[in-house]
Parts: sequence; structure tokens; C-alpha cells
Amino acid sequence: MQVNLSHPVRTTLGSAQRIAELTEKSQARIATGKKYSSAIEKPIAISISNSLSNRAADLLAIKDNISQGSSRLKTTLSGLNTIDQTLDQLKAVAYQHAATDDVAKQAELANQFNVIKGQLDNFARDTSYGGTNLIGASPDDLNINLNEDGTSSVTITGVASDSATLGVTVTDAASIDAAKAQIRSTAQVIGSNAGVIEIRQDFTDKLVNSLQAGEAKLTQTDLNEEAANILSLQTRGQLAAAATGIAAQSERTILQLF
Repeated sequence: MQVNLSHPVRTTLGSAQRIAELTEKSQARIATGKKYSSAIEKPIAISISNSLSNRAADLLAIKDNISQGSSRLKTTLSGLNTIDQTLDQLKAVAYQHAATDDVAKQAELANQFNVIKGQLDNFARDTSYGGTNLIGASPDDLNINLNEDGTSSVTITGVASDSATLGVTVTDAASIDAAKAQIRSTAQVIGSNAGVIEIRQDFTDKLVNSLQAGEAKLTQTDLNEEAANILSLQTRGQLAAAATGIAAQSERTILQLF
């Protein structure tokens, strides 16, 4: 059986259907957190969003590499500081050795010197992070990529800082002063590079946050906006239902006149 609806009723029913579709779409946006259901809906926004998301992901991987590089440098600085303190101990023993003519005492001090020197070598050997040692007897070099395409990087050349390389001896306090100067020079270079890496790490954090925020603005649902939309649509739905009822009642009233 065919049911014929008047134009006013068809109009209000069409409006109610459209309101239901818009409500369903807003509810889906809130449920998924996505502003658009497919790339077809907003291709340019989706394309830009994907580009921002991909770069943020690449930078997050680089950020981890930068963070590990920073930890390697901090470990190296800690080792150099410990070696510097150990050289102070060696210097004190060397002064005692020079201050006595007692052969037995000198032999005892020389033995003490060698024990401390062995500890210095242990510090140099053990100052390793992730398999990288910048100050061992056979030091590694460290290369840290700072961006996703490798066009920006920092290379730190390792400097051997064991007792043999430093050339410290119990009979020459001046050799210990020279060793301390070398250790502090190495620490200055490492510290300068560590400062650069920390600045770059902070920059990368901010850049990733900016890219992620840009992506969110393009594709993520504004919950407050969608909640307001649903409230507005509910009001419109109620008005449409009332309008449909009024239109139908008007038609019945007109028909009763015949």
C-alpha cells in the first residue's frame, strides 16, 4: 500500500532523519576520537596529519638515540671525575715518596702507588655505557645522529685515559700534574658535547610535541565541540518531532472539514 505524505510532513521527517545522521556521526567521533572517519572525507587534512605523525614517529626514534648518547657522555664525565680524584691520591703518594730517603718506605709507597694506579685503570676500563667506552685503553668513538635523515650529527672522539697513556710515575709528581691537565681537557670537550646534546634533546622534545599537537588539531575530535553539537541536535530533533506532529495534526484537521 502506498502512503502519500504531504510536503510539510516529508520536510519535517527529512529534517529528523538528517538530525539522526548528524547525531550518529558526532557520537562516532566521540567514541573513536577521530574527527574524520576516512581519508575521503577530508583528504588534505588526513594527508598533512599523516605527514606530521610520521615525522613525529621518526623524531621519537632519534630522540631515544640522542638520550642514549647523552647518557654515554654523562657516564664518561663521571668516570673522568673519578680518575681526576684518583690522580690526587697518586700525587699525594708521589710527594711522600719524594720526601723520604728510606728505601723500605719508598718501596712501600711505590707499591701503594701501583695499587691506586691499578684502580685508575679499572675506572677507565669500567666507564662504559651500552658497549661504548670513550676513555678506555682502546677508546671508542661516538657518533650521535640528531635528526631523522642523518644530516645533523655530533662525533666525539675517544681519548685513552688509562695510567699507561697518562704516563704517571711515583718518582715524578709533575707527570701527575700533566695527567690531571689532560683529564680535565678531555672532560671539558666531553662536557661541551654533552651540553650540545642536552639542548638538542630538549629541542627534539618540543618539536615532537608541536608535531603531535598539529596532528591532533587536524584529525582528533574536540570532545567539548561534539558534546555541544549533540546537545544542539537533540534540541533540533525535539523541535522536528514537534513540527511533524503539528503538520500531521493540521492535515487531520483539514480532512475533518470535508
